[in-house]
Amino acid sequence: MSKVDETIKRAENLKDEGENDTSLQAHAKERAKHPKDMNVGSPFDWEELEAYKKELDRMDREGPKLKNP
Repeated sequence: MSKVDETIKRAENLKDEGENDTSLQAHAKERAKHPKDMNVGSPFDWEELEAYKKELDRMDREGPKLKNP
């Protein structure tokens, strides 16, 4: 058995034992499960998100704006 095969087998055994997956992919999947808990982005991104939420609320109340009536 080669070193690579041994390493893969050892990694699979660790996952089977219930060790937490600390990979970036596992963290990204966990964050995707809870979209309300966003913790990324620049201040500009947050401003755009707030403006987007306000526009969605306005659309719920008033409906879409017509540009060319």
